[in-house]
Amino acid sequence: MKKILTVLLLIIGWVAFAGMSKAPESEIPKPEIDFAATVIDDQEIPTKCRLVSWEGQLFFVGFRGKGAVSIPFEKVKKVVFIGAGSGGKKDAQITLRGGEVVAVTFDDESRFYGTTTFGTYKITAKNIKEIIFE
Repeated sequence: MKKILTVLLLIIGWVAFAGMSKAPESEIPKPEIDFAATVIDDQEIPTKCRLVSWEGQLFFVGFRGKGAVSIPFEKVKKVVFIGAGSGGKKDAQITLRGGEVVAVTFDDESRFYGTTTFGTYKITAKNIKEIIFE
Protein backbone atom coordinates (compact mmCIF):
# COMPACT_ATOMS: atom_id res chain seq x y z
CA MET A 1 0.00 0.00 0.00
CA LYS A 2 2.85 2.36 0.87
CA LYS A 3 4.50 1.77 -2.57
CA ILE A 4 1.25 2.54 -4.40
CA LEU A 5 0.81 5.76 -2.41
CA THR A 6 4.43 6.78 -3.17
CA VAL A 7 4.00 6.14 -6.91
CA LEU A 8 0.67 8.02 -6.91
CA LEU A 9 2.26 11.02 -5.16
CA LEU A 10 5.17 11.00 -7.62
CA ILE A 11 2.76 11.01 -10.57
CA ILE A 12 0.68 13.83 -9.09
CA GLY A 13 3.86 15.82 -8.37
CA TRP A 14 5.17 15.31 -11.89
CA VAL A 15 1.85 16.44 -13.43
CA ALA A 16 1.79 19.55 -11.20
CA PHE A 17 5.37 20.55 -12.02
CA ALA A 18 5.02 19.78 -15.73
CA GLY A 19 2.03 22.11 -15.88
CA MET A 20 4.08 24.94 -14.39
CA SER A 21 6.58 25.11 -17.23
CA LYS A 22 6.65 27.98 -19.72
CA ALA A 23 4.91 27.69 -23.05
CA PRO A 24 7.43 27.04 -25.84
CA GLU A 25 8.75 30.17 -27.50
CA SER A 26 8.69 30.76 -31.23
CA GLU A 27 11.54 29.12 -33.12
CA ILE A 28 12.50 32.39 -34.78
CA PRO A 29 12.10 36.08 -33.91
CA LYS A 30 8.90 37.69 -35.23
CA PRO A 31 9.64 41.31 -36.23
CA GLU A 32 6.99 44.02 -36.10
CA ILE A 33 7.50 45.01 -39.77
CA ASP A 34 7.02 42.41 -42.50
CA PHE A 35 9.99 42.62 -44.86
CA ALA A 36 10.12 40.00 -47.63
CA ALA A 37 13.26 38.61 -49.25
CA THR A 38 14.58 35.70 -51.26
CA VAL A 39 17.63 33.96 -49.83
CA ILE A 40 19.94 32.01 -52.15
CA ASP A 41 22.17 29.65 -50.21
CA ASP A 42 25.60 28.31 -51.14
CA GLN A 43 23.93 25.37 -52.91
CA GLU A 44 22.06 27.80 -55.23
CA ILE A 45 18.69 27.00 -53.57
CA PRO A 46 16.38 30.05 -53.46
CA THR A 47 13.94 30.40 -50.55
CA LYS A 48 11.26 33.11 -50.42
CA CYS A 49 10.77 34.44 -46.89
CA ARG A 50 8.56 36.93 -45.07
CA LEU A 51 8.99 38.47 -41.63
CA VAL A 52 12.74 38.39 -42.15
CA SER A 53 15.30 39.55 -39.60
CA TRP A 54 19.05 39.55 -39.04
CA GLU A 55 19.81 38.26 -35.56
CA GLY A 56 16.22 39.19 -34.70
CA GLN A 57 16.68 42.82 -35.84
CA LEU A 58 15.41 44.74 -38.87
CA PHE A 59 18.90 45.89 -39.86
CA PHE A 60 22.21 44.30 -40.78
CA VAL A 61 25.00 44.63 -38.21
CA GLY A 62 28.55 44.15 -39.40
CA PHE A 63 31.94 45.77 -39.76
CA ARG A 64 33.32 48.18 -42.32
CA GLY A 65 37.04 48.16 -41.68
CA LYS A 66 37.44 48.59 -37.93
CA GLY A 67 34.11 50.37 -37.52
CA ALA A 68 30.77 48.77 -36.71
CA VAL A 69 27.86 49.60 -39.02
CA SER A 70 24.13 48.95 -39.01
CA ILE A 71 22.11 49.22 -42.21
CA PRO A 72 18.28 49.19 -41.99
CA PHE A 73 16.40 46.76 -44.24
CA GLU A 74 14.35 49.57 -45.80
CA LYS A 75 17.55 50.89 -47.43
CA VAL A 76 18.71 47.49 -48.76
CA LYS A 77 18.06 46.17 -52.26
CA LYS A 78 20.32 43.10 -52.06
CA VAL A 79 23.24 41.57 -50.22
CA VAL A 80 25.83 39.49 -52.08
CA PHE A 81 28.23 37.42 -49.99
CA ILE A 82 31.72 37.19 -51.49
CA GLY A 83 34.14 34.31 -51.19
CA ALA A 84 34.28 31.46 -48.73
CA GLY A 85 35.07 33.57 -45.70
CA SER A 86 37.93 33.06 -43.29
CA GLY A 87 38.75 33.61 -39.66
CA GLY A 88 35.11 33.35 -38.68
CA LYS A 89 34.17 36.27 -40.96
CA LYS A 90 32.27 36.57 -44.26
CA ASP A 91 32.57 39.55 -46.62
CA ALA A 92 29.53 40.98 -48.38
CA GLN A 93 28.51 43.80 -50.68
CA ILE A 94 25.24 45.49 -49.75
CA THR A 95 23.53 47.25 -52.64
CA LEU A 96 21.31 50.05 -51.37
CA ARG A 97 18.03 51.04 -53.06
CA GLY A 98 19.75 54.24 -54.26
CA GLY A 99 22.42 52.21 -56.08
CA GLU A 100 25.35 52.72 -53.69
CA VAL A 101 27.34 49.57 -52.81
CA VAL A 102 28.70 49.20 -49.27
CA ALA A 103 31.34 46.58 -48.34
CA VAL A 104 30.56 44.94 -44.98
CA THR A 105 32.05 42.01 -43.07
CA PHE A 106 29.78 39.75 -41.00
CA ASP A 107 30.48 37.10 -38.40
CA ASP A 108 30.11 33.63 -39.96
CA GLU A 109 27.59 32.60 -37.32
CA SER A 110 25.29 35.62 -37.70
CA ARG A 111 21.80 34.37 -38.52
CA PHE A 112 19.13 35.42 -40.99
CA TYR A 113 15.59 34.38 -40.01
CA GLY A 114 12.28 34.26 -41.85
CA THR A 115 9.04 32.40 -42.36
CA THR A 116 8.11 30.53 -45.52
CA THR A 117 4.94 28.92 -46.84
CA PHE A 118 6.22 25.61 -45.50
CA GLY A 119 7.59 26.68 -42.10
CA THR A 120 10.32 28.69 -40.40
CA TYR A 121 13.73 29.40 -41.92
CA LYS A 122 17.10 30.26 -40.44
CA ILE A 123 20.53 30.27 -42.03
CA THR A 124 23.98 31.40 -40.95
CA ALA A 125 25.93 34.02 -42.88
CA LYS A 126 28.57 31.48 -43.88
CA ASN A 127 25.93 29.57 -45.90
CA ILE A 128 24.30 32.54 -47.66
CA LYS A 129 25.22 33.48 -51.22
CA GLU A 130 22.69 36.28 -51.78
CA ILE A 131 19.68 38.01 -50.18
CA ILE A 132 17.33 39.91 -52.48
CA PHE A 133 14.73 42.19 -50.86
CA GLU A 134 11.36 42.74 -52.50
